[in-house]
Amino acid sequence: MVMDDVPAPPPQVETGSRHGILLPATPAHLSTIHAFLDREVPEDFRGALGKIETAVEELLMNIFRHAYATEGEGKAMIRCQPVDLDGAAFLRVGVRDWGRPYNPLAEAPRPDLSAGIEERPIGGLGIHIVRQVTAHYCYCRDQDANDLELFFAPCS
Repeated sequence: MVMDDVPAPPPQVETGSRHGILLPATPAHLSTIHAFLDREVPEDFRGALGKIETAVEELLMNIFRHAYATEGEGKAMIRCQPVDLDGAAFLRVGVRDWGRPYNPLAEAPRPDLSAGIEERPIGGLGIHIVRQVTAHYCYCRDQDANDLELFFAPCS
């Protein structure tokens, strides 16, 4: 029996001492990405899992909306790896896409948090949340890809 409508498992890619996952850049794959993060986030960072999942999902939603807006569907890769920065432990979570150059950390407008809820436009808080829940973040354009790196401190 052939089952053409059963999706193939996402490719796992080796990225240093941790793994990554490469998927079509569509909201349909968010649950797979959450499962990947749940599996790959080391024990020392489990307390930050909710923040990690929220930040990654917000970045991915930007990729879905902006990176491939003119080309159609593309790919996104998520990877995570513990790193040591100046003697402190962090979890580095990378989000990569091959869409048009776009740095949401710099290009997304900062929300007016002083305005009342009725005066604020719908949306626009995602990148603000990413900035708030990460210890550090950075962006670069590398070999026709957008690379965003988020760094999370361990939480108890």
